[in-house]
Amino acid sequence: MPTQHCACGARYDASIASQVKEHEERHDAWASGIRAGVLASDQVVAAWEGTEVLVVTNEAPPEQRERAANAARRAMQDTPFHTPAFATDDADPNVRIFLARQGGRCVGLAVLRPRPRWGWWSWDDYDAERRPSTAVAPLTTWAVDLIWTLSSVQQRGLAHRILEVASQTVEQPVQSFGWRRPFTPSGEAFVRRLCPEGFWIPT
Repeated sequence: MPTQHCACGARYDASIASQVKEHEERHDAWASGIRAGVLASDQVVAAWEGTEVLVVTNEAPPEQRERAANAARRAMQDTPFHTPAFATDDADPNVRIFLARQGGRCVGLAVLRPRPRWGWWSWDDYDAERRPSTAVAPLTTWAVDLIWTLSSVQQRGLAHRILEVASQTVEQPVQSFGWRRPFTPSGEAFVRRLCPEGFWIPT
């Protein structure tokens, strides 16, 4: 039987049961978010109307870091990046992963790290493809390596709420975060709404 190609990124032979099962699991995570049941080690930092936001650090138990890594791999599928924003072997002691959980599934993710600011890019310069301003005082600030929500829950303000929780947790205004690029079209539009004058670029 010819190899099947699915929107979830899987390629499989429908005549081979093990490949079909693997595809079903991958498609389920792609369409509905990875499974994120309640664990005794959960650190819930915010909750509202069926949504919980959990924070994971590199000091978290292995099952928490593994779940965060799975969420980062799922999120990577919807981005221009070729490596996930977080993995279980991540050595950064300061990384913070914020997971949004709905109905036992991870439907949103933000990965933040402290990074030195490299420059400021106004939207006027960005749109004109001019170089950003780099004459800024050295300062380490929290940077958004990734902000992602599952397509089925987009346009509901969830990404903004996750970043608000992150902002309160790390005690830094969202507008002063650095932003990892490249942006997806929806990601750029999102940053423009949050930071209407321009954005900080981390190293």
